[in-house]
Amino acid sequence: MSSKQWIRSSSHLSPANVRGPRTPPTNNHGLPVSPALQSSEKLPARELQPLDSFTSFRKTVAANSHANALATPVRQCNFTAARLPSHYLLPFTTVFRREKDDRLVPYLAPVEEPRQASRSYILNSRQLLDRLGQKKTWQRLLGHDLKFGLKNRNDYRWPADADHIILSQLRSSLIRKLSWVLNKPNLVVSMYSDKDYPSSASILHLRTDSKARSRSNAGVTEYQLSVLLGEEALTNLLKSTRYVESDALVLAQSYMTMSAHAALARLSMFMSPSGTLLNSPKT
Repeated sequence: MSSKQWIRSSSHLSPANVRGPRTPPTNNHGLPVSPALQSSEKLPARELQPLDSFTSFRKTVAANSHANALATPVRQCNFTAARLPSHYLLPFTTVFRREKDDRLVPYLAPVEEPRQASRSYILNSRQLLDRLGQKKTWQRLLGHDLKFGLKNRNDYRWPADADHIILSQLRSSLIRKLSWVLNKPNLVVSMYSDKDYPSSASILHLRTDSKARSRSNAGVTEYQLSVLLGEEALTNLLKSTRYVESDALVLAQSYMTMSAHAALARLSMFMSPSGTLLNSPKT
């Protein structure tokens, strides 16, 4: 895909997500034309938007990972009642699992598929998730309106490995995003201590004992990938790239790295305060 095209899923601030009044096409008699009869040439795909349609301000904002995080749909945490952009929340849904006695039992489980309907949300925190598993505290996420004809909260179950499921999902998402980014030399480079890097970039440390530090200001965000992904997963990620011997990488902030920045932030947020985020600017 050309770098001059914009993928809608990469940003919540692209023109494709801005809904405005649209006049339906009409025929010679002034009647609306059915979408099935409209010419496909006059209906450009909303997934691809030319960067020329962006103003300079929109280009700057759309390439800002913090702005994209704040632009995600606002949802309410069912445990704390806080209303936050969904970037900072974990979605849960109702999943029916068959038990040994052939009964279908509803579980309030983490959402595993992007298009799966969310039942409730909680703050993206592993500590909070561990607390929910104690003394059926998680039942507060169900609310008053039980779905699927269920009448009693006790009909629901809570997966004992909920934290491991979410950790695996967040890690898989980050590995998938970084696998693509690492093959783009203009988006990620090896870090050198004698160079300055913009505060919008992120430094990815690849070694637990890495002493690489940038001369850049304190606003640069730094991640410890060996802790976020684990040594084995990180080794598999780097083995087919040119960065096997590098101690640290610099991930640029651009339109094409938004999903990678978001995946890094969500995984680090979930694992905090384990020290995976070495330095984070205030947003």
